[in-house]
Amino acid sequence: MELKYLPVIESALNPDAVSRAGATGLWQFMLPTARGLGLEINTLVDERRDPYASSEAAATYLKQLYDMYNDWSLAIAAYNCGPGNVNKALRRAGGENKDFWSIYYLLPAETRGYVPAFIAANYVMNYYNQHNISPALAKRPIITDSVHVNKRVHLQQIADILNLPIEEIRVLNPQYRRDVIPGDVRPYSLVLPSMQVYSYIMSEDSILSHDYNRYARRKVVEPVTTIDDDPDSDYVTKLVVKRHVVKKGETLSKIAKRYGVKTADIKKWNGLRKNSLRAGSTLKINTYERVARVKEPEPEPKTGTTDDSSSLAAAESTQSQDDEPNSGTVQPAETLVTDSTETASQESAAPKAEKPVEKEKTVEKPAPKKSAAKEKTAAKEKAAAKPSYTYHTVKRGETLSKIARKYRGVTIADIQKANGISGSAIQAGQKLKIPRK
Repeated sequence: MELKYLPVIESALNPDAVSRAGATGLWQFMLPTARGLGLEINTLVDERRDPYASSEAAATYLKQLYDMYNDWSLAIAAYNCGPGNVNKALRRAGGENKDFWSIYYLLPAETRGYVPAFIAANYVMNYYNQHNISPALAKRPIITDSVHVNKRVHLQQIADILNLPIEEIRVLNPQYRRDVIPGDVRPYSLVLPSMQVYSYIMSEDSILSHDYNRYARRKVVEPVTTIDDDPDSDYVTKLVVKRHVVKKGETLSKIAKRYGVKTADIKKWNGLRKNSLRAGSTLKINTYERVARVKEPEPEPKTGTTDDSSSLAAAESTQSQDDEPNSGTVQPAETLVTDSTETASQESAAPKAEKPVEKEKTVEKPAPKKSAAKEKTAAKEKAAAKPSYTYHTVKRGETLSKIARKYRGVTIADIQKANGISGSAIQAGQKLKIPRK
């Protein structure tokens, strides 16, 4: 029974404790040892955090170590540093009939204090009243019960229907790493306050159907980069990957709070195993931002006259091959800019005194020809009035400032105006219209 105080010095009775070396749970099992004892560890479940499953595994492991040494002090030392280190210390000390104190100086420094700390924990737990130490009231539910779940269910579904704080359910079930019980794979245990177990059994159908579409398991996962909140809205929510440079004194929790994401997600996105950060390092943050919706191009306005339509067609045919987008579709902001400027150029280039209808009535009297100088001047004015663009395909990692620097005389504001962009969010593969200066 004294062995139950071992988690006091292992993890301070915290089932979510993780050491620098990766040992996890109440009993601080390393991954190979835990799997060798039959504990399940995957992306959804980590039974090293399960107080019941890990305690059974720890009892089995300690019994194996005792059968190996026939001495509890050596078994506890081997639990801390591994049987290999204890066996090496025994060989160096001369072999059999040795206990922990005989090989004390031959053990790793941490293990030298491990067995004395275990003895101290037992002393405090048994003689606390002689040192004016009083037990504190437990913050967790004292009386609990468990039920086997054979369907896939999210802890938030249980919390919503049973009207329980999800944090309380997480505290009682720390083994579920993503708040998901994968009961569709095999039955799993769910621990709840004693009276709530009956409520779960009675309400199981309601729990499983609550927000089913949100929590159901998807067989096909597609990357989502755009979320249409409202089809009639002028804005959409897009997934944006940001780069955050860690400043001195910043922590993962502060950065997560700033961007509205979870600390665990930041660690996952950046492959971090520890919570410590180095100032100056760069973190990848996935966030969602609202940006202007890209609409279909509006039809070009019809002027109803033969001269205007023919001049517009001629203007489009003279546009260089480099200026034409590969996709064959035009952004809405581009349509507005092109239509207005081309109409203005057509009006300025056409003779003001002549009307198309009057031309048709007086066909027998041809209009006087323009001089070559005047035609050349009109063509120059037309070319000056007509905006010229180059299309740029955004590459991965490029920003508006980098793109603007590639084109002489072009500013970020010019690119934003030409493409109808209000912010700085751009995506790889997106085509941008670059004004020629």
